[in-house]
Amino acid sequence: MMNLAKKRVPREATPQTTLETGWVDALCDGLTVRLGRERHAARRAKSCLVAPDVGDRVLCAVEGEAVFVLAVLEGAPGAATRVSAEGDLKLQATTGRLTLGATEGIDLVTGKTVGVTGGAVHVRAKTGSVAVEELGFLSRLVRAEVGKVALLAEHVDSTVTRIVQRAKRAFRFVEEVEQVRAGTLDLRAENLAAIRADNTLLTARVLAKIDAAQVHIG
Repeated sequence: MMNLAKKRVPREATPQTTLETGWVDALCDGLTVRLGRERHAARRAKSCLVAPDVGDRVLCAVEGEAVFVLAVLEGAPGAATRVSAEGDLKLQATTGRLTLGATEGIDLVTGKTVGVTGGAVHVRAKTGSVAVEELGFLSRLVRAEVGKVALLAEHVDSTVTRIVQRAKRAFRFVEEVEQVRAGTLDLRAENLAAIRADNTLLTARVLAKIDAAQVHIG
């Protein structure tokens, strides 16, 4: 009877991996660490997201000639901790929420685009400021409740289908020229409507009518 069992071929022995602690010696021409009295060129492991700085104490995996920095154990007191990765970096919570918190502040800095996408966006702050050279805003509905609005602009152009404004008091000051062009213009006042000017012109193509219980001219 033929023996169909395959003979097991011994694999080549793989280098033994050891863990050692060392110090970051240089960063200028790649990552160099000092293990004992020897200096070694090293690579940062993909799981080591904290970028090491010169003088940091690190944990390394040594496998033959390869040295990988697994973690930064300690750095200079008060030095900033930098989380960096080659290529794209994605933070994802498959379930639950993702929260970024800091006592002093949070900065989002990029030379290109910042995108925010979500079912709802909430921004709460005591004070705020926005400086944008060119702004495009698109919305189906806008609701705003503010105590005071101060707007300073050189040019304002608006194109809308319908405007409805309600106010208890409205004041409008125009230094030079104000023009109103409308298909139909209806001005109504419950008590007094006053028009005062050095010169007043009233012109109608078809009909000009003044109707009142009393009319005083002059």
